[in-house]
Amino acid sequence: MPAQKLIATALTALVAAACLVQAAPKAPATTRDGGPSQAEKAFQAGRNALLRGDYDKAIEYLSKAVAAEPAKTSYRLNLARAYRYGKKDDQAEGQLKAILKAAPDHVEAGRLLGEIYADRRKWQQVVAVLEPLLQYRHDYTTYHLLAEAKYNLQDNEKARKYFQEAIKLNPASAADHYQLGNIYLAGNFYALAAEAYQKALALGAEGPVLRYKLASAYFNLRNYFGTVSDIRVKAGQPDTISGQWYLIEPVPGKKDTFRAAPSRSAIYQLAKAVAEGIKDRPDIHFLKANIYLNARRYAQAHRMFNKIEKTIPKDDKALFYYYYAQASFGIGRYDEYLRLLGEAIKLDKAAYEPTLVEAYLKVAEQYNQAGELKKYIDYLKLAVAASPQTASLHLKLGHAYAEARQYDRAVFHWRVVLDLEPEHPQRMRLLNLIGKHRGAAPRAEDKPKAAG
Repeated sequence: MPAQKLIATALTALVAAACLVQAAPKAPATTRDGGPSQAEKAFQAGRNALLRGDYDKAIEYLSKAVAAEPAKTSYRLNLARAYRYGKKDDQAEGQLKAILKAAPDHVEAGRLLGEIYADRRKWQQVVAVLEPLLQYRHDYTTYHLLAEAKYNLQDNEKARKYFQEAIKLNPASAADHYQLGNIYLAGNFYALAAEAYQKALALGAEGPVLRYKLASAYFNLRNYFGTVSDIRVKAGQPDTISGQWYLIEPVPGKKDTFRAAPSRSAIYQLAKAVAEGIKDRPDIHFLKANIYLNARRYAQAHRMFNKIEKTIPKDDKALFYYYYAQASFGIGRYDEYLRLLGEAIKLDKAAYEPTLVEAYLKVAEQYNQAGELKKYIDYLKLAVAASPQTASLHLKLGHAYAEARQYDRAVFHWRVVLDLEPEHPQRMRLLNLIGKHRGAAPRAEDKPKAAG
C-alpha cells in the first residue's frame, strides 16, 4: 500500500476516534480514585436540599457546584430553580440567560425564563425567549405561555393559534378554553365563544364574569330564552334560578308551574352571573332589558328600561334611548317611541337620524292596520318631510290621499314620484291615475284648507 494511502487511512481512524470520544455522554465528574468530585458532591447535596424545599441550602451548595464547573448546564439549571423557588427571580434570570447563551436550544431553561417574564408581565420577552424554542420541542407549557403573551399583546390571531395548540396537548385546561372564548368573543365569533365558555364551565371554571360573557355570546346568537318549557317548582319565584332553569313567569291557572329558560340561554347565564355575585352594574340591567326586548317581551322590557334610565352612563345613553324606544313601540306607545328616538338622535345624530323615516313609517303602518286613515296620513307626511327625495314615500302618501278621496293631493304626490323617477315601474299606472283624477274637483268636505 502506498505511503500516502497509509497516512490517509491513519488520519481517518484518528478523526473517527475523536468524534466518538466527543459524542459520548459525559460521566459524572470523578476524582482520580473514581469517587465523585467536589463539584459533583456539592451538586448532589444541593439537589437533595432543593427536593426537600430547603432553598437556601440548595442555593449554597449549587452555587459551589457552578463555581467549580461553570460549563455544566445541569448545575446552572438546578441553581436557577432554587433561586426561582426561593423567590429570587433576578438571580434565576441570570443563570438561565447564561445557559441559553451557551445552549440556545435548551428548552427547560427557556421555559423557566419564560415563566419568570410572564410573572412580571413582560410579554415581549416571553415571546422572544419561547418562540425560537418551538423548533426544538412542542409542549403544553410553551404554547400556553406564548398564548398568554400574545393575548396580552393584543395579537389575538397568534394567541388563538397558540391556545388551540395548547388545548390539543392539554384539553382539560379550563383556563385555556376560557381565554380562547374571550378571543372568539372579541372577534364576534359568537358560536365558537359560547362553545369555549361551555367547555370551561364543564371543566370546573367558575365565576360571574365567565357567566356574563357566555350570556353576551348567547345574546349575540339571538338565543335569548332558549327553548322555553313549563316546569314545576314548589314555592318558586319569577326571575330566579332553579337548578338548570331560569323561572320567567308563572303559568296561569297551574299551581307551582313556571315558564322557564334552560341553562343554554342568555337570560339564564346572566341571572347566574348575578346570583354568583357580579356587581350591580348598569350594563347588567341593560343587557337583561335587551334580552327581554329581543324576545318580544315588550312590557317587561319597558319596565326595565324605565327603571334604569337614570343609571345609564353618558356614553351609552344614545343606544339606551334607541332600545327603550323599541320597547315603547312594542307596547303601542307610539308618541313615546318617537320621543325617545328623538332623544337618541339628539345624542348621536349620525347614528340614529337615518332611522327616523323608518320610525315614521312603522307608526304610520300601525295606524293603517288599525283603520285610522287620518293618522296614517299624518305620519306618512312626517316621513315625506324628513326625506322629500324618496319617491316611494310620495307614492304611499299619494295612495293614502286617494283612499281618503283627497284626489288633488294624491295627484300632486303621484306627479312628484314621476318627477323623481321618470322611468318608475308604475309609470303608466300613475299616468292613468293622474289623468283620471286631474280634473276631478274634491267634494266640499274633502277640499283641503292648505296644500298638502
